[in-house]
Amino acid sequence: MLALIALFGPNRGIRIPLGGELTIGRSPTANLQWVDAKVSREHCRLGTTDGNAWIEDLGSQNGTYVNGEAISTRITLHESDEIAIGDTLLVVAGSSIDVENARYGEGALLLADETQALGGSNVIQSDSPETAGPILTTLIRKLATAQDESAVAHAILDTIASELKPSCAVLLVHLAGAREPESKERLVPLAIRGAKDLPSISRTLLRFARNKGRGILIGDVQSYRELQGAKSLHRQAARTIMVVPFGFADSNRGGYIHVDRAAEQPFTSSQLSWLETLAHLASLRLTTHVQTTVAPAEEIVGEEPSYLEAMRMADAVARADSTVMIQGETGTGKEAVAHRIHERSRRHEGPFITINCGAISETLAESELFGHEKGAFTGATVSRLGAFENADGGTIFLDEIGELPLSQQVKLLRVLQDRMVVRVGSMLPRRVDVRVVTATHRDLEADVKSGRFREDLLFRLNVVQILVPPLRQRKRDIPLLTRTLLTRAANRLGVRVPELSNSAFEALATWDFPGNIRELGNVLERILVLRDPVDPSTIDANDVRAALGRDPSPMTDPPEGSGDETLAESVARLERRRIEAALRKARGVKLQAAKLLGISRPTLDKKISDLQIDIWT
Repeated sequence: MLALIALFGPNRGIRIPLGGELTIGRSPTANLQWVDAKVSREHCRLGTTDGNAWIEDLGSQNGTYVNGEAISTRITLHESDEIAIGDTLLVVAGSSIDVENARYGEGALLLADETQALGGSNVIQSDSPETAGPILTTLIRKLATAQDESAVAHAILDTIASELKPSCAVLLVHLAGAREPESKERLVPLAIRGAKDLPSISRTLLRFARNKGRGILIGDVQSYRELQGAKSLHRQAARTIMVVPFGFADSNRGGYIHVDRAAEQPFTSSQLSWLETLAHLASLRLTTHVQTTVAPAEEIVGEEPSYLEAMRMADAVARADSTVMIQGETGTGKEAVAHRIHERSRRHEGPFITINCGAISETLAESELFGHEKGAFTGATVSRLGAFENADGGTIFLDEIGELPLSQQVKLLRVLQDRMVVRVGSMLPRRVDVRVVTATHRDLEADVKSGRFREDLLFRLNVVQILVPPLRQRKRDIPLLTRTLLTRAANRLGVRVPELSNSAFEALATWDFPGNIRELGNVLERILVLRDPVDPSTIDANDVRAALGRDPSPMTDPPEGSGDETLAESVARLERRRIEAALRKARGVKLQAAKLLGISRPTLDKKISDLQIDIWT
C-alpha cells in the first residue's frame, strides 16, 4: 500500500496510509487537522479508487502542489511523487522506494558502495563506437551553443530519451579533488530524465565501467550470480542497464551516463556503441567546462611576525570546521589564506568554490549562491546548481562579504544556521555540507551601525578572525616577496628571471603600495614586459621608476586623524584618499581606476556612492 511520508515542515515525520478517503485542512471537521497558516480550512482530499491513489485540491487559497506544479483537477499519484501542502513537503512511498533518494530531489542520489566484483559473460562490453547517425547533428548544434554545464547535460539526456526511450537516464559528474581515492569518489547528477522513481546507482557498476574504460551493458540484473551482492541493483527489480564513463583518462575529472529500462526491452550492443559516441561528445564539453574543484592558489611567502601569526591562526583553524573571517586590505593575499585553510583541512579532497560578493548583481546573487530551477525567472532555461551545492563536501569562500546585498544577507544567515539551501523557483530544501570562509577589507562593525550589514550575520561569520597585515607593515618581507613574485611572473611570460640590484630593492621598499602584494606583483610583471627579454643586465631603480610611472614615495602608515576619530572614520578617510588618487591618475576612467585599486568596477561604483566622491573635482 502506498503511503505519504512528510519529509520537511511542521508535520515532518508523519506517515499517512493512502486508503479510503480523507480530508486535510485546518478545520476541526478535517480528517487530518493541520495547524498551518498556509493551509485552508478544507485544503485537499486524498483517496484511492480501484487501487489507484489520487489527490485533489478543494479550492485552497495557497494551492496544492504535485511535483512542483499546482493541481486544478484530481491527479493520480505514483510512487516518489512529491506533494507540497502549506509548509509541509511529503513523498509518496511504497514498498520499493528509497526515501533517501526522493528526500532531496536531484541534489542527492543514493549511491550504494558494494564491493562485489563484476565480470563474466553476462556483462557486454562495447567494442568501438559506430557511426552515430544524423540524430547527433542536432545535439552537436545544441552543445555548441550551451551556456553552462547544466544545459550541456540536459541536451545530452534529451537526445538519449528521444533515441533510447529509457525508463530513467542520469548524467553524473565526478567532484573529487585530485588526491581523492577512487573508492570515495563523490558524484552528483547534473540532470535526470525518465520515470518518477529515482534509482539507486551502484558504485560497483560505475567503478567497473571506469576501470574498463568503456561502456558496459547488463541484462536482467536479477539473473546474474556476480550481481547478487550489489544491493542497489537488486532493489531495482528486473532492469537492463547501460553505463558509459567519460573523461577520467589521466585525471579525476569525468563522469558517467547511466540508463536503464525494463528487462523486457533489453538494450543492444549497437545502442551501447551509440551511447559511447554520445559520451565522447559529453567529455568534450563537460570535462573542460565543469570546474568545481579549483586549483590551489600560489602561496604567499613571508617572515614578518605579524604574517607568521596569521598563518599560525590559519593552520590552527584548519583542523576544525569553524566559520572563518579573514580581514585585510585589498591585495594582501586573503584568498591565499583561505586556500591554505582548505588545503590543510579534512575537506582538502573536496571542492573549493570562490564567490566574489562584490562582483555579482543583487538580482542574480540568490541564483549564484543557491541555484535556480528551470523557469524560475526569465532566461532560466535550465536548472542550475548554486555555489553552495557545488561546494558540498568542501569549502566555499565568500570574498568581499561586506558587499553582499542586504536582501541576500538574511538568506545566507538561514543557510549558515540550517545548512539547507532552497533554489530559486523551488520549495524543496537541499542539505549541504560546506565549510564557510569569508573575507573583507571593510569594518563590518561600523557597517552594522550604519545599517549596511546585519549584526546577526556578523556574529555567525565572525567565529574565528584572521587579520592579514598590509605590505607596509611587512617591510622585511619585501625582498623575499619580490624574488618569489618575479620568478612566478617570469615563468608565466616564458622569460629569464633577471637579478635585482640593491637600488631596485631600495626603490621598491620605499614605495607606498596601496594595492599591497597584488600591486607589487603587477609592478614586477610590468618591469619584465618593458624590458628586452634577452637583456642580461640586472633590474635597477630606473626600471622600478619606469614601471611605477613616477618616483617612489616614502612608505608610511596612513596619516592619523584627530584624536577622537573612530576606526570607521579613519578607514573611510583612507579609502576616499586612495580612490580620489586613482581616479585622478586614470583621468576619471572608473574601469582603469578600479584596476589600479585592485577592486572590481561594481565595488568602486558602490564606494564612490557610499563615500559621496565627486569624480569631477
